[in-house]
Amino acid sequence: MTEAMPVHPGIRNERARSLQGRRAGFASRLAADGIDWVVVVLIYTGILLGIELAAWLLLGEQFQVKAPKVAFTIGFGWSILVTYLAIGWTGNGRTVGKSVMGLRVVRGDGTDLGSRKAFLRALICASFWPWVLCWSLLSRRNAGFHDLLLRTAVIYDWTSRT
Repeated sequence: MTEAMPVHPGIRNERARSLQGRRAGFASRLAADGIDWVVVVLIYTGILLGIELAAWLLLGEQFQVKAPKVAFTIGFGWSILVTYLAIGWTGNGRTVGKSVMGLRVVRGDGTDLGSRKAFLRALICASFWPWVLCWSLLSRRNAGFHDLLLRTAVIYDWTSRT
């Protein structure tokens, strides 16, 4: 994954063309992770609101969003994060954050992850972030610890394959 992919004619930005297919750096990955974190928080909040709305409509309870216990928030948030990442990486190698930043998660040979590898990567990332990502600061290949362990890579890719 060190060599650039063939230049895609639809990429108009010169810098984007020069980065196409190369491994993504720490800042791009961190920004994508930040966007994904916001998406997961919005999903979590939407589920809590949906539960309270259903209780109000079906049971006639007072509409009041109760603050869940910290353990529930951590556990449920973690499970949402794992599911969200695994689904995004299984499909086209992108989550919302990766898509916004022009990134894609691939195997070391550039092919799609597949569901098993995507799920394992999601478990590691959700459980040990930010430590696994910070490894990319030390890596000449911009690889996080999870990338080395699972032989995956995060590359710049602005093409729209499905």
